[in-house]
Amino acid sequence: MPLTLHGLVASHAAERPDSAALHDDRRDLTWGAWQASALRLAACLHDSGVRPGDSVAVFCAKAAELPVSMTAVSMLGARFLAGSAVWPDAASERISGIVGRCFVLALPEAPSFWTVHPVIRLDPGAVFEGDAREPASAPAADPDADVYLNVTSASTGMPMIACATHGNLIANTRGVCRTLGLDSSDVHMSLFSSTSHPHEIFARGILLGGASVLTECRYPREALQLIGRHGVTALMGLPPQLEGLARICSREDADISSLKLVEAGGMHFSNEFAELFGSLAGIDATAVWGSTETTGVVLAGDPGREGFTRVVEGYRVELRDADGAVVEEGEGEMWVSGEAVVSRYAGDRASTEAGFVNGWFRTGDVFRREDGCLHFVGRVGGLIKSAGLKVHPLEVELALLRHPGIADAAVAGEDHPSRGETVSAWVTTRPGAVVSPQELRRFLRGRLEDYKIPRTFHFVDDLPKTPAGKIDRTALGRAPAGADPRADILRTDIELVRLLNHRRQTMSRMEQSYDGNWLEEQLSSAAGHNPGPLSDDTVREILAFIIDMMTRR
Repeated sequence: MPLTLHGLVASHAAERPDSAALHDDRRDLTWGAWQASALRLAACLHDSGVRPGDSVAVFCAKAAELPVSMTAVSMLGARFLAGSAVWPDAASERISGIVGRCFVLALPEAPSFWTVHPVIRLDPGAVFEGDAREPASAPAADPDADVYLNVTSASTGMPMIACATHGNLIANTRGVCRTLGLDSSDVHMSLFSSTSHPHEIFARGILLGGASVLTECRYPREALQLIGRHGVTALMGLPPQLEGLARICSREDADISSLKLVEAGGMHFSNEFAELFGSLAGIDATAVWGSTETTGVVLAGDPGREGFTRVVEGYRVELRDADGAVVEEGEGEMWVSGEAVVSRYAGDRASTEAGFVNGWFRTGDVFRREDGCLHFVGRVGGLIKSAGLKVHPLEVELALLRHPGIADAAVAGEDHPSRGETVSAWVTTRPGAVVSPQELRRFLRGRLEDYKIPRTFHFVDDLPKTPAGKIDRTALGRAPAGADPRADILRTDIELVRLLNHRRQTMSRMEQSYDGNWLEEQLSSAAGHNPGPLSDDTVREILAFIIDMMTRR
């Protein structure tokens, strides 16, 4: 039988039906239970009209129903799309318009916009309960068939859908597992959201036959408890998520001795982060890089070190200049090829032709190769060309963020009559910090070449952001909405009142509102999440006062 997602699940169910496969916040599933649940759900979807080639947009929690739904959709030869309740209507409209014939699987609810499609509503528990069923018919397995519609905003902010086949998914997963040394004994856990590369949350377990842990927990302490409870050996997350775990580890006796691999991806991985995480957690993090179009991780670094020294098995990477010529040393755009790279965007011929060239994918990411190590520099679209010299905004932004008085920074080019563009920086300062352009220039000398140091600094109250939380570089220079600090304070006060009332209601449901040991745990947790500028002691005092007032009233 050709390798497919549902074929792998069926194989594990036949060989080890009682072995652990999935753990979430409410249930544990064996491989046998996973297979039975997927068959039951596939029968329900088939009865509702889902046929090969249809799209199924699934709205569910980051729980066992996510991989079970993907398996069921795979069984029917349909295409799985992980839906997000927070997509703006404009994004939902675009996605909905390019997925073709579509059904919505709501476990249990879906955003109102998506009700323009046939909606199949189920209580999540119903997926795992009931009589054994199988779909009336299922297509022959085809590893080259699309099974996974992975949404990406690329560099434009406009959502696009990369069409991944069974072959793409399995090639990436196999290559990553071999490169990173994973096997069937590993227990996998990803802190990524259920709509951000959802397959990476459980695909490695599907290939190897190991268990996967899915959780919607929001707090580092809860994640640490799950790592200890299930013996997680392979953990993946964003650097800020991992830093939160490490800080709790340093304050409390958390058991993460089972971990043998910690992957940090999705954001810049700095040596500062690597040193902090390693010193607090007692294990080094490994930098990884990939993209939606490459179906996951392509590059991996050495543990505890910035940069990428390994190409995942099955991929080829090249750095190329603007003319497409290969760059052996220095900077260039990353081009990637391999069996795991998708071949197109759904319903977007122009983007497909621009991004996929003769079997290669143009990532739009610029890297620098030095002594065999690849370092991420920035995006092609953000390149500043000043008097013929190239400046990548990210490099300048990272240098600015090392200044103790800078809270956030964005760098872009501004038109100049003779130089073409000049480097300009928009910065926000930390409360109480007094920073001048002259001081910043002095600070940057020695950290950047002179031509990369901004000629102009704009001190602003806030940086404009896109709905996804990224810096809106097209809006730099404009007054960002909501920059009035009085309005921000009023909104913050309203949010505080809402949270205080929620806390009081939650406390009222506890049998014992006040406990000395529990109090200390709450205070430590709050201080462990403190990003500043308030000191940890101040956070503890404020929270202790609030708890005391609520307990006495």
